[in-house]
Amino acid sequence: MREFEAIWPELEGIEGWMTEGQGRALSERAALVPAGQAIVEIGSHHGRSTIVLAFSKRPDVRLVAVDPYSDPRWGGGEDSLRVFEANLERARVRDRVALFRGYGEEAAKGWDASPIGLLYVDGAHDYPTVRREIEAWRNRLAPGAAVLFHDTFSSPGVTRAVVSALALSPDFVYQGRSRSLAVFVHRRASLLGRVVSIGRLGAAGPYFARNLAIKVSLRRGWANAARALGHRGVDFPY
Repeated sequence: MREFEAIWPELEGIEGWMTEGQGRALSERAALVPAGQAIVEIGSHHGRSTIVLAFSKRPDVRLVAVDPYSDPRWGGGEDSLRVFEANLERARVRDRVALFRGYGEEAAKGWDASPIGLLYVDGAHDYPTVRREIEAWRNRLAPGAAVLFHDTFSSPGVTRAVVSALALSPDFVYQGRSRSLAVFVHRRASLLGRVVSIGRLGAAGPYFARNLAIKVSLRRGWANAARALGHRGVDFPY
């Protein structure tokens, strides 16, 4: 296990959309996973978040990275797999990561009895895929497990899946966010706890609306409109 300040420099030059604050949140949650449990990452790309998880977890916590690496149109394909492997080798964490080449649902079907202490979802961002992944993994989560979703407040498909499957469930509590990264905990909540959880999630509504407006502005070439909303650069808000 490493302190996050020592981990972040390892990511220099690795393509990805995880911010430093999001990396810190992921690192802190990974460090809390107890011995004998597992961490599952859905969507690894070039290994940016995978390396954070590998450095942050306890030695006796298994880390499984799930990504098909099958379609170059979506940032996958064999070229991305080679970059992923090279980045993990360069960071000296390749032996700490088990790679499952496939989709989240497929990995869940073959999962053993190991309880999952952290599930990080950053794969496809359409509603059907994210919803299926949630349903496939929810019964494999350990009590108190953290479930983190990237792009919750910038991709409508992710937002809809998270709200419909977790926000209204008595078995999950929303704890906060780092920009578009939403953090839930698998824990039974009282009625008051559910109300508080839903209220916290609802408070992110204006931020979500702003991000959607920025994305529309960037897609249509309205740079001035994006800047008026406080956005700098040409990348989508993450």
